[in-house]
Amino acid sequence: VYAANCAACHQANGKGAGPIKGLDGSPIVQDADKTKQIAILLNGRGAMPAWKQLSDTDIAAVATYTKNAWSNKTGQVVQPAEVLAQRGK
Repeated sequence: VYAANCAACHQANGKGAGPIKGLDGSPIVQDADKTKQIAILLNGRGAMPAWKQLSDTDIAAVATYTKNAWSNKTGQVVQPAEVLAQRGK
């Protein structure tokens, strides 16, 4: 999911480029409050588009991946039910 939808802007290494913020070391990605990252994935923010068209499972997968890839070793897992709970908020 990350490679197909996110890596074009955030790069495969999570470092971002130019005005695109990196996800490696990102305070929002590393935050224990998973709803912050889920909200950005669903609704977008700044140059980040909304990804509501992705399934709850796909959004949960990409959030879990970014929370544990590169230097982001949070150990957090995002469940599809957590994404569903944030839709429409």
